[in-house]
Amino acid sequence: MRKNFVIVWLVVLPILSMAQIADSSKIWPTVITLQEVKVSADLPLNNSDVVDFYRTNHFATLDNINARLDGMALIKRGAYALEPQLNGFSGGQLNVTIDGMRMFGACTDKMDPITSYIEPSNLKSIAINQGTNGSINGCNIGGSVDLCLMEPNQKSLNPYASSLGFGYESVSKSKNVLFSIASIKNKWAWGFDAVYRKNENYRSGDDQIIPFSQFQKANLHAVVKYTPDDIQNYKLDLLYDDARNVGYPALPMDVGIARASLMAFEYQLNNKNQLKAKIYYNTIHHVMDDSKRDSLYILDSNTDGKSDSVYMRMDMPGKSSTLGAYVQFVLPWNERNRLLVKADNYTHNSLAEMTMHMRYPGSALVPSMYMQTWPQMLRNVSGIFLQNTTFVSQKLQIMMNGRLDYNMDILQSQYGQEQFSVFNYSLSKKQSKLVKSLNLSVQYYLLKSLSMVTTMGYSERMPTIGERLGFYLYNAYDGYDYIGNPYIKPEKSNYFRLAFQFSRPKIKTNFSQSFSYLRNYIMGVTDTQIPAMNFYANGIRVYQNIPSAKLYSTDLQVLFNPINSLSFYLNSKFTMGELGSGEPMPLIPPLNTVFAAQYQKGKFMLQAECENSLAQNRINLNYGERQTPSYTIFNFKSGYTFKLFKYALDASLGVTNILNKAYYAHLDWGRIYRPGRSLEMFLKYSF
Repeated sequence: MRKNFVIVWLVVLPILSMAQIADSSKIWPTVITLQEVKVSADLPLNNSDVVDFYRTNHFATLDNINARLDGMALIKRGAYALEPQLNGFSGGQLNVTIDGMRMFGACTDKMDPITSYIEPSNLKSIAINQGTNGSINGCNIGGSVDLCLMEPNQKSLNPYASSLGFGYESVSKSKNVLFSIASIKNKWAWGFDAVYRKNENYRSGDDQIIPFSQFQKANLHAVVKYTPDDIQNYKLDLLYDDARNVGYPALPMDVGIARASLMAFEYQLNNKNQLKAKIYYNTIHHVMDDSKRDSLYILDSNTDGKSDSVYMRMDMPGKSSTLGAYVQFVLPWNERNRLLVKADNYTHNSLAEMTMHMRYPGSALVPSMYMQTWPQMLRNVSGIFLQNTTFVSQKLQIMMNGRLDYNMDILQSQYGQEQFSVFNYSLSKKQSKLVKSLNLSVQYYLLKSLSMVTTMGYSERMPTIGERLGFYLYNAYDGYDYIGNPYIKPEKSNYFRLAFQFSRPKIKTNFSQSFSYLRNYIMGVTDTQIPAMNFYANGIRVYQNIPSAKLYSTDLQVLFNPINSLSFYLNSKFTMGELGSGEPMPLIPPLNTVFAAQYQKGKFMLQAECENSLAQNRINLNYGERQTPSYTIFNFKSGYTFKLFKYALDASLGVTNILNKAYYAHLDWGRIYRPGRSLEMFLKYSF
């Protein structure tokens, strides 16, 4: 590690001689830059200076931003739609919401995390709550990530703002276009932004083209806001995202279409009770596609040992829709106590299908085989969340919160019942369960600039639809088909977190450690009695409750501003997981550190960054893991702002992976190399 820091200093120091002004604040400032994006309010580093280190360039995807967040790692199956992991937790263990609204992917292979449907241009803030303490939007054990949508700034003195941007990345011949517009008139405000991206197959550091790494997408967001007086406002949001021809080199299938739409209406009353009410509806349509893949398989007969060949194609559409509403308000008990109450309900419908078309060369067509990989099911969840904050003194603050969720699963598919009958499961059409969460946090100021935050809690989470009723879901990571367990129990977690926060005018730090003891941990267990369905599968695994598991994580963030124009940022994170048997938990990243230096003043900006990841030798061989080597990469970016016809013209130039390193991270499925050296150019005109 010391060697790597010496190297990055040698790269950084010679270039710290220029600077750049930030774009002027307008109606919709974060359409122009991401400097208003904030991370979790629990951190002392939630200011605009740090946000620049969470993005690589003006056209950075949300994945680029997430990779720089506290405790966050990304599970990579392709060049698009990386799955977030928070301190070792992922999937159904996390709540990922948009403005507090529940939304669920429609892909059984997790190709469409909710983060893939948001663009930085329509992102206002990212709020992260760690561990069991992130239950405001639903009971969970791993934490929550809430993505807040952009809205016009009605306090702006400028009644109109717009921008048009173009970007290019050489490694994938990526073409990006951005347009935004916003306006304020009297009590009304509205905004619209659009992003289009098209990437071809990228080239890795060993100068190889990575096939099936292409994608293209369009994202649209419109918002209308009406403010009748100083304490009330109404807001309507419309979001549409359409991705096509998305390749996944680490999977046997690609995506033909991934389409999402969201509608939401919100009312806020900003008096002392701070009332907020929202109703929303979202849909996702997802179609997996293997038409561009090799479909010829060589099979060996069990009787005579002779080889034969078969062609197989699969149609795999998935649908997901969620209708929900919530209301929350703040009730000040007295000068020292404040109660937050939130009541919510949502209904989620889902269905995933698979039709297999097989044919032996020279033979007639074999009848198609149909199954529901997620049987059509309705899940209704009603919950209530209470949080009381007590300001004991200027040094001591105590916060307690709790949540109850009543879950009802209604199986709407007779076909799904018949499928599971082959495993001797007797499925009831309706199943209900109550899950709960309770947490206590204490913040104490040891010194004026040094505080300690201790959090302890308990929470449960419902199994996902795939964990309960998934039917022959192929996992390309370990090569097994997975089957759900209708009788599986909720996962449980006992959580403890200790954080120290130090804040002075020139330096801010956040150091935290957390520990989770999990019971009824859910994972796939090999069942040799059930035959595999796919030709290439290693066998069958059925979701089961493991008696126990443990997760430990530690994070360090440091922001240092020795002078006004010079900033240094360090973000280091480490996670370790262990099953009750003593085996390592699979898919746990090693120590990762990002160190960046930025110099900006006037019209110029220069930034250099070093990312280092240690080797991961603590692996679980039973789940397809292999050791991952360490890597170190360097990135550089620069920018300059011009004046053109009284408006701002922003130009930026950057290079990622400067040394053209051939590398992959431990959470990258298939051990496929990430992009090599890339020249990135961006031009934006604001008017």
